[in-house]
Amino acid sequence: MIRRMRWARRQAPVLVVAAALVLWAAAATAAAGGSIRGTALWIDQVPTGATPQSLAAAAGQVGARTLYIKAADGVTAEPQFSPSLIAGLRALGVSVCAWVFAYGSEPAPEAGAAIAAVHSGSGCLVIDAEAAYETRYGQAQAYVRALRASLGRWFPIGLAGQPEILQHPKFPYSVFLGPGGFDFDMPLMYWRDLGLSVRAAYARVLPVNAIYGRPILPVGQLYGEPAAGELEQFRVPAGSYGLAGTSFFDLDSATPTGLSALAASSGHPRRRTIVPATIRPGADGDEVDWAQELLNAAGARLPVGGFYGAETYRAVAGFQRRHRLPGTGVLGPATWRGLLRLRAREPSWAAGPPNSAR
Repeated sequence: MIRRMRWARRQAPVLVVAAALVLWAAAATAAAGGSIRGTALWIDQVPTGATPQSLAAAAGQVGARTLYIKAADGVTAEPQFSPSLIAGLRALGVSVCAWVFAYGSEPAPEAGAAIAAVHSGSGCLVIDAEAAYETRYGQAQAYVRALRASLGRWFPIGLAGQPEILQHPKFPYSVFLGPGGFDFDMPLMYWRDLGLSVRAAYARVLPVNAIYGRPILPVGQLYGEPAAGELEQFRVPAGSYGLAGTSFFDLDSATPTGLSALAASSGHPRRRTIVPATIRPGADGDEVDWAQELLNAAGARLPVGGFYGAETYRAVAGFQRRHRLPGTGVLGPATWRGLLRLRAREPSWAAGPPNSAR
């Protein structure tokens, strides 16, 4: 089951508008294929007695194009994710996506379990990686490479991860969402567990996820009996920001009221732009690792250590001056736009997580 965590309070980052990042993410979405886009429902445990027909009917009730069905927990395959179930759903016009929970303790066997699920007929793959993956950069790198070596570069894979990136400075977002990594960023935006309203959750989650340049498909909650209005509020911003889609965890804990709310029309929301976070000197976390990898692709020679110190400040300011931007040394949206045109230079993480301060 997806693990549900409380929001750690922290001052919100300075936010500014960057429409170009939205266009970049939209292009990446189109390149990644359509299997994982649109509305989807998660299934943790297929209900006893469920048939392809009953599951397809539930998906159709809420306009879901895809069902994410749990296929493995770590190295252990889930018998419910069977070729017969997948074939039955596909025959009824429902796409099936395998989701697996990854711990990082055994990256090669865990990758093998995910690959086996794909070979059962899954059209896409979602990796649910959360607190167990903290500090496990080397394991994440090995896991990603094993998946891509077997499934190929263009098979659609999403990361369902912790949404509050700045609160998890040693989680390897930059590995999972970096070059050769996964195609979609699917933050687990369970607003009630985060202690936030739906709107506040969007305001806190989208900015920090936008810096990785991957299409964002937020995951909402059906468990805990959310009010119909909350579910509607979750769907409207997804449409207004032009996000690739949304999904909801999960069908087996949903109430009839919740499913009815998802079936309701979300109307025609006002168009908005994603507001990416501005990262300042003194920051310490994976967002800085990511920036340092991109700066190195631009010609810097920074140790990738995750601390935004004097050396990183000078590299940012130099990059800005070379690209006719104000040399503030602050990572704002215009600077991210320039950096995201580059292919990040990911180091080897075999020796462990980032630990330097530069």
